[in-house]
Amino acid sequence: MDASITSALIGAVAVGGTALGTVLGGWVQARGGQAQAKAAQQAAQIAAEATHHQALYDRRWSLLAAYLRAASECMEAADQLYTTDSLPEARRRWHAFTLAHAEAELAAPAAILGPIDNLRKAVGRMYWTAQHSAPPKRALKELRKRAKQGEGAAVRAKEAVERLWEMSDQVPHAQRESSPEYSNAGQALEDLPGFGSEQAALLLNTTKQQWEAAGRDREAGKENHHRTRQELVSAARNAFGTDHF
Repeated sequence: MDASITSALIGAVAVGGTALGTVLGGWVQARGGQAQAKAAQQAAQIAAEATHHQALYDRRWSLLAAYLRAASECMEAADQLYTTDSLPEARRRWHAFTLAHAEAELAAPAAILGPIDNLRKAVGRMYWTAQHSAPPKRALKELRKRAKQGEGAAVRAKEAVERLWEMSDQVPHAQRESSPEYSNAGQALEDLPGFGSEQAALLLNTTKQQWEAAGRDREAGKENHHRTRQELVSAARNAFGTDHF
């Protein structure tokens, strides 16, 4: 074969090989680019999901912490009713607690809904019980304070009320108001300057058994709150996985 023809054929093959290599290289790069794009898309999706889950986790944890704080503040306000006439503040705390409960209930995982509701019931019982039992407790506290300070009328009223309570254990409740002890206690309270008729009525119409039961209910309410709070904290730590760290 002529040398010039051979050179031409070799050149053509070389050119053709280069073109084919270019095509194949481009195809490989294109395939690699698609894989990279898909991987990047998957990574972005995973990152977005992780961000969403973290935001949800933070939100749930924040709302639960706010709920626990509102429960404690409501309990403190309810207990404060036994010593001071602070019903407006107790109502404000109760309202804040009910709002915090609604938010926690909406955001919480199903596993802790039960403990959340148990805490709501415990705080609610303490709040409503205090509204009923605290006013006569405050009236008695004022009477005892004035008697301890040596005020004669207060000493006589305190002794008359105590005699009425002792008598209440011995006669039916229906006969209580017609007893001499009831009349004497009522008169002694009426003679006490600055002691309101509502306060007097609270002392006259509360029996010794009711006083004792109110004291037990107050302590039981605190214990119930502490127990349900600990149960919720334990359930939350388990649900959120914080016990594993």
